[in-house]
Amino acid sequence: MSRIKRISLILVFTLIFSVIAAFHQSRLGNWIDTEVYDLIYASHSVITTSIFMGATWVGEVFSMICLSLCVVSYLLLRKMKIDALFFAIVMAVSSISNPIMKNTFDRERPSKLRLVEIGGYSFPSGHAMGSTSFFGSIIYIASRYLHGTPRVMMTSFCIFMIAMICMSRIYLGVHYPTDIIAGVIGGAVCILLSQLILNKVIDNRYQ
Repeated sequence: MSRIKRISLILVFTLIFSVIAAFHQSRLGNWIDTEVYDLIYASHSVITTSIFMGATWVGEVFSMICLSLCVVSYLLLRKMKIDALFFAIVMAVSSISNPIMKNTFDRERPSKLRLVEIGGYSFPSGHAMGSTSFFGSIIYIASRYLHGTPRVMMTSFCIFMIAMICMSRIYLGVHYPTDIIAGVIGGAVCILLSQLILNKVIDNRYQ
């Protein structure tokens, strides 16, 4: 992907994020939050609660740190230094920018049917942003080395994990759907920004 395309995507995602940030508490935003929340929560059961509790645990800060260290270590052992640096930058940008945005928008978390207790602000979702940054980076790196069925399987697994972690936050009642959408967009922007930071190195490496 060229530098111009990356910048264009960042601008598009930033525009979408800005629209969500500006209108997430409007009538349309509240309608989206209510409809999606009710749809996901309708599947409530002991089994689904256990599954989503597990999914949300994977997206916790401690879990993400441990998993990130494992990924970086693996890449370094495989002598994939540029990929390890790219991955580290993505996660660093994500972990630094999310708290800043949360405190900027200071949206209170939902109080309806909350299954777990958690502090802090709601917008954008840290789990959604972190999981998109983490698994999205793996998709990007894997796409350069894997082909055929292994590539499809890896991509499908990563998308599945992002979806499960994101849905778990709505199901557990700690985030609005618009928080999740904004978090996913934020994670995608972190990946694109990191690609820009390492633009020449990445393009030369993958030629």
